[in-house]
Amino acid sequence: MATNSVFDERNRDFFAQARSAALRSAFRAARRAVFGGGGGGGIPGAARNVARLVGIARDQGRQATKRRIAAGEDRTVPGILIASVTRKCNLDCTGCYSRTLRPGASAELSDGRFLELFSEAAELGVGTLMIAGGEPLIRRGLLESVAKLRGLVVPVFTNGTLMDEGYLDLFSSGHLIPIFSVEGDAAFTAERRGSGIHEGVLAAAAELRSRGALFGFSVTLTSKNADSVLTDRFLAGIGSLGASILFLIEFVPVSPGGEELILADAQKAELSRPGRFDRLPYMTVSLPGDEEAFGGCLAAGRGFIHLADDGALEACPFAPFSDTSAADRSLREALDSPLMRAIRGRHSELTETKGGCALWNKKGWVASLGACAGREKNPETGTAEAMAREAEEARGLPA
Repeated sequence: MATNSVFDERNRDFFAQARSAALRSAFRAARRAVFGGGGGGGIPGAARNVARLVGIARDQGRQATKRRIAAGEDRTVPGILIASVTRKCNLDCTGCYSRTLRPGASAELSDGRFLELFSEAAELGVGTLMIAGGEPLIRRGLLESVAKLRGLVVPVFTNGTLMDEGYLDLFSSGHLIPIFSVEGDAAFTAERRGSGIHEGVLAAAAELRSRGALFGFSVTLTSKNADSVLTDRFLAGIGSLGASILFLIEFVPVSPGGEELILADAQKAELSRPGRFDRLPYMTVSLPGDEEAFGGCLAAGRGFIHLADDGALEACPFAPFSDTSAADRSLREALDSPLMRAIRGRHSELTETKGGCALWNKKGWVASLGACAGREKNPETGTAEAMAREAEEARGLPA
């Protein structure tokens, strides 16, 4: 399947709901102006956010049209391109996905090459460019250039510790949307990232709110923090901070010993409970999401694709299987690689599994496709065949 009408439909609904939420926020700002109270950038800030989201929704519609045209020509264009623009980070968090899955020393793409690929993505019909790392704020020049691109909505996932006046100005311009990564409350964040980091993130968020900027938060849900994060108290707190979006990312055990952090069945049920987040004043995104509702995994370009810092085009950031690179070829060509076609062609076999990512949990399945180039990774993961053995021996999951 070259595209996914269910994905496009939900994507359209998501931005329509985001626009409605912004309108409600503007109404509340008007009430505060009349009856007292402040914060949130006031009426001007709320009005700017409405205008930005109206523009984003319009751009998303245009990009969806490009994807439908591509599908009619039997070409695959994902709605979302996730780009990890660096492995470098100023923190050393326990269990970091980037360090565990991509510890190598291969050269990162230049700013110019990244911009060429991002521009091509916009031309092809990609609607959302998610910038991740490592810590992407390390690449200031690249982000300043990405802010000039049009037609894409660009969330930037950051630990927030490198925010300065220049970045506050850049994010307040409205073209990039910072997504602050936390672990839940201050205690959870301090345990994994260090003391004072949570408070620094909240200070940066407060400053952006005072400027009327769009921003959000991201939390990786584990068996340890899920009960706290999914409470009404925590979720209401995110709203009081002025966030426009919250990403809830289900923990994927990518290294031995991580299974104890997988969400329990009851926690998973609470995360996916219908209507759970409907009354919140901001949008929520659960990743990897309900794979069964989408008819299988959205990786490998069916809904999203991952571009690694060295140019490798990978099926998913949680399952870095690749047989091609966009470092020296077009994004369009790389999307049509044998492995990506094989995964998309059998996406219905990748539905809900325990531990988040269905693709990562079936590493041996990917190896059996016979198309993986087996890029050398961490010695604990290694080639596709080694990943299959590790899946069987260490975790007992079906290969």
